[in-house]
Amino acid sequence: MSIGTRITKLRKQANLTQQGLADKLGITRAALSHYEKDRRDMDSSLLIKLSDFFEVSTDFLLKGEDFHQQAKKALEDPDTQIAARDGDISDEDAVELLEWLLKREKGRKPGDKQN
Repeated sequence: MSIGTRITKLRKQANLTQQGLADKLGITRAALSHYEKDRRDMDSSLLIKLSDFFEVSTDFLLKGEDFHQQAKKALEDPDTQIAARDGDISDEDAVELLEWLLKREKGRKPGDKQN
């Protein structure tokens, strides 16, 4: 799935028209249309605006990977909650730790040596 497709999907999930989202981002509807159709590359400031607006990571927008959301979901697991509680760690710190672990383990294959 491309970045444009992800933006379109997020926009529709938020029940916004292209014009509505464009207005919120401070760009033209035509520019948004080009981004959604992958006809134009966006600069980092717009990427960050989209990330903030939809409350997703830039990793998700760029690559479809949302380690932050995965980490938050993992923290909902009772076993993870017990481990975090036993370690006297805040939810925010636990999410950061899980995010780091997910990123680190992403490229590993079964049998790979752990560092």
